[in-house]
Amino acid sequence: MKIQPFIMDMEPLQDSALESLDEELSEDVSESGSDFEVQLKSKRKMKQTVAHGTLPPKRPRRNVSDQSSSSVTPPASSPSPVQKGPRRTSRQRRGKEGGEEERGEEERGEEHSTAGGLYEAVKSGRSALATVVSEWLEDYKQDQEAGLLELINFLVQCCGCKGVVSKEMLTSMDNSDIICQLTKEFKEDLSAYPLSSVGPQCQHSLLYDDFLFSSLVPLLTGLADSQVRAFRHTSTFIAMKLMSAVVEVAVSVFAQIQVTKRRCELEKNKAAEHRATQKLEELKKSHSELLEHQTELCSIRNAIFKGVFVHRYRDRVPEIRAVCVEALGGWVLSNSSVFLNDGYLKYLGWMLHDKQPVVRLRSVKALQGLYEESEFIGRLELFTSRFKERELNMVLDKDSEVAVEAVKLLLLIHK
Repeated sequence: MKIQPFIMDMEPLQDSALESLDEELSEDVSESGSDFEVQLKSKRKMKQTVAHGTLPPKRPRRNVSDQSSSSVTPPASSPSPVQKGPRRTSRQRRGKEGGEEERGEEERGEEHSTAGGLYEAVKSGRSALATVVSEWLEDYKQDQEAGLLELINFLVQCCGCKGVVSKEMLTSMDNSDIICQLTKEFKEDLSAYPLSSVGPQCQHSLLYDDFLFSSLVPLLTGLADSQVRAFRHTSTFIAMKLMSAVVEVAVSVFAQIQVTKRRCELEKNKAAEHRATQKLEELKKSHSELLEHQTELCSIRNAIFKGVFVHRYRDRVPEIRAVCVEALGGWVLSNSSVFLNDGYLKYLGWMLHDKQPVVRLRSVKALQGLYEESEFIGRLELFTSRFKERELNMVLDKDSEVAVEAVKLLLLIHK
């Protein structure tokens, strides 16, 4: 069979067929514009490629949205670049993590961006913590409301809550309503929220900012009274750390008050010709400011203690009770002039009767720190006489670690 002549006969036929197809396409698109002229040139190029026995490259498949738009909108006279919408940042995409639906993400994108910046920066650890705090402080100084809102959402995200507190919620709703709304959006997994996992911990604050603390402390108090364990645990932990910072600063302020007061008295006692009037006025002004700071710190301390500690030291969750008793021991050590009295020590004594060994252990260790200070012994006599029977019984505690620490405590008392 003669195959070669047959193939040679087919080549002219193939060329003629392609030429006829080319003519038909030219007639169909003669008035369609330059876009179709470009397509026509590409088809001619395809014809040449097929004629040489090479398959043309596949055209990229167009999606449904492109097809629908092209069917409705007529082609432009000249090709224009496709305008891409703004890319969503990783903060805006965080709403889909943990099973959150994408349905309302576009509407809440801006809120997620505002809420997640501080939390993600602290959680990731990619930036120095001091840098993160400095940036937030600068933002807060420029816009107090936005800075407070970011801090509140940081607190909410630390609880593992996917809800976001918006500016409208903060200005138009009470704290109880905000907490109720967050509770509805809370997808609680008791085994996994940030504070329940191991990680770095920190504390920073603006202690003399009325705007910040007049909003933050009531919100912490409300969250600490929530039915959601993660809210109670996290807010109590933050409140105790905040209280510890307030106590430490109060000690420093008290020392500065004493120094400034003595300097004022020395300057007053000088003879009139040697007295520096301007310096005396500056000392008086500084002393007055320090007294105001002391009053503000005392107000914050009372608000946190009465609003959070008094209710959470007997929380049904032992970890929350342990956080409270450990913090109280630190306060007594740091500021004995305020906390080393029966009004505060009684809580440490009551915790010795707790059902959970972790709470009893924290209470015993807190008392060890107090009895190690020789100047505290005389002021602890009333407490010792009141709870000595319980301290003696704890050497037989069913938890071995608690029993060992109780023996150490009795040895310190015996000294």
